[in-house]
Amino acid sequence: MSSRPVREPGLDTRVGGGGGVWETALDALEGYVCAHPGITVTPVSLAIPEELRPRFYQLASQVQHALCTKALGGPSAELVEAARLCSGVKQRLAGMSDLVDLRLASAVEALVDNPERALAAPLLGMVLDVVQKRKTRLQLLAEAQETLPGHSERLFRNAYEAWAYYGVVEALGPRRFYEVFSPDTVQASAVASGYVTIGSQATSPERRFPEAVFETAEGRLFAMKSEAARELDYYGLRITRRRDFSAGGNTVDQVAHRVLLLYEIASLDAIPAIADRDKQTVLPSDLMCEVLTPQEIEQPSCLSQFADRINTVRSKRPVQVICFDRPGVFPPEMLEDKRLQSLEQRVVGFSHQRLKEIADLVRN
Repeated sequence: MSSRPVREPGLDTRVGGGGGVWETALDALEGYVCAHPGITVTPVSLAIPEELRPRFYQLASQVQHALCTKALGGPSAELVEAARLCSGVKQRLAGMSDLVDLRLASAVEALVDNPERALAAPLLGMVLDVVQKRKTRLQLLAEAQETLPGHSERLFRNAYEAWAYYGVVEALGPRRFYEVFSPDTVQASAVASGYVTIGSQATSPERRFPEAVFETAEGRLFAMKSEAARELDYYGLRITRRRDFSAGGNTVDQVAHRVLLLYEIASLDAIPAIADRDKQTVLPSDLMCEVLTPQEIEQPSCLSQFADRINTVRSKRPVQVICFDRPGVFPPEMLEDKRLQSLEQRVVGFSHQRLKEIADLVRN
């Protein structure tokens, strides 16, 4: 038998006495459950007959969106704009080349498709916890207020990085794209499949390969790697069995802070390994781009990790540090350190022109 809440007539149990839109939506969801005995609800199980699921999850979605508005005010203007621009660069790359789709992490694709729904996505489990009486409404609101700001920041960062990095690729004028495959994680080949999946490669403890190669209108070839920043920590390290937590080059569908690495190559018949941990070799990139926040630039631990990354990659051109709205302040001693890879900091905002200026570094 299911355990269902029974409210006493005239008793208002809603948060804050007067309640709100999200609580009214939650009333409707709980009322739907009470009105359909076929739905089994206990603190440890939830069983919904197939014919009742569409309406149940529609009502749950209404609670999520209303709660998101209560807790965070809904998607910020910057988040919506980042999603729009991310969609735009994907469409333009497909329009100017043979690319059918540039596949981002599913959470970012969901954001591009519907920012409001993507922002509210983490709330479903919390709402169901209340329906199943595992949590109170007050706990639900508190958890939403605690969870959503960080979730929103991660979505924005990933969408912004995608727009910035592939806006640089767009500015180079790609006409053909090739996926990179490796059957044995030793040799790699380029295949014109029409698709590029960000973060993909055959998992290899030893070697790292580009995820794709593109050819420009001028006939130049560039290999690209959208690497999770933390993975670069392993590039110059020998493999150790006990303390090696590398993804092996395969970071598909990870919502992760990434860097863009570009390598000009001579031929599609010679796709290079960009790192070999057995041989302890790392191929210098022709260009490295990384989005950083002012807080990361000014926090010593984050800055130290960044310094290690850029010295590992050894970009042939100054590392491009992309900032959204304001620059962080690099320590003068770091900028003057001749042992450190040179860098240039750019406040890009949502400017396509700034991305073209970055692309010009390898185009000219």
